[in-house]
Amino acid sequence: MIPDPRPVRPSVLPFVRPSVRSSGRARLGRPVGSCPTRRHTSSEIVIATSAPRTRRTADGGPSARTLLLTVFGEYVRWPGHDGMRSQSAVAALRALGTPEAATRRAITRLTQEGWLLARPEGRYTRLTMTRPLRRLLTGWTARLARATHDTPWSGHWQQLLLRPPTGEREARSVVEEQLAFEGFGDLGRGVWIAADPGGVDALRALLAERDLTEHATWMTSTVCDAERERALVEQAWDLAAVRTVLADFVDRFTGATAATDEEAFVLRTRLVHAWRLTFERDPRLPAALLPTDWPGPTATTLFLTTWHTCHTPATRFWTTLTDPEHH
Repeated sequence: MIPDPRPVRPSVLPFVRPSVRSSGRARLGRPVGSCPTRRHTSSEIVIATSAPRTRRTADGGPSARTLLLTVFGEYVRWPGHDGMRSQSAVAALRALGTPEAATRRAITRLTQEGWLLARPEGRYTRLTMTRPLRRLLTGWTARLARATHDTPWSGHWQQLLLRPPTGEREARSVVEEQLAFEGFGDLGRGVWIAADPGGVDALRALLAERDLTEHATWMTSTVCDAERERALVEQAWDLAAVRTVLADFVDRFTGATAATDEEAFVLRTRLVHAWRLTFERDPRLPAALLPTDWPGPTATTLFLTTWHTCHTPATRFWTTLTDPEHH
């Protein structure tokens, strides 16, 4: 059976190699998606300075806008396409329980805000991702790729001391959101730490874009003993809150199955939404810094197994909605 929809935020998910990792994050960052099979050059480093606002429906489920972003990331951007016809979007969201009117309103708003470009294509309207949306989805891809693998641990923390000018509130807010998104924890007074160095390049690029490089000092540091290191982790992240999210994910998707291609499409999309609630909070702490009963490995294995199981039938259903667009 397919789990009922619950409050989730937008996300994308492509193929990830089965590798178990663990940890969690209490601070909310920007959404992320994934594709470890495709490499990106340094010029493609994504700076998630903004993202489309998303809402929930009255019953707490994902809105049409949120689902549309998920579909673009999961079934369009990751496979290497640049867009789809509006009728394909309507059909996809109809399968997810969204009325056509709500889908078309979401398309209109995303187009007005510059995330999509709508243009005539014969009797149809083609929706093409603009550069900002492509960049955003690529960033989600890179983050999710990291979020499904173990973080190597040499005992060295990535540390940033950020002291932006007083008048740079907006720039500071953007950088702090990206810091949390990349797995950094806030120790207060402008000090941020992370065990995972994977987001440093994107953060350096963002600091340069915001003219804050001269106000940022990067360091690596070590902690002298295990007890103090545990205290540091507790100060930077609320792992108890993340544990609850992970446990809920496991409870919700354990035993989830799909009997048809359409059900597989629905399950895969809901799975991606729910998974984002875990990895967007994830500082990617190494196992050595986490409790032995941490639910991260169980949740990750469940996610990967379920995603791989429904991948082919879900893609097959998607193909029926998009022919002859991509084939």
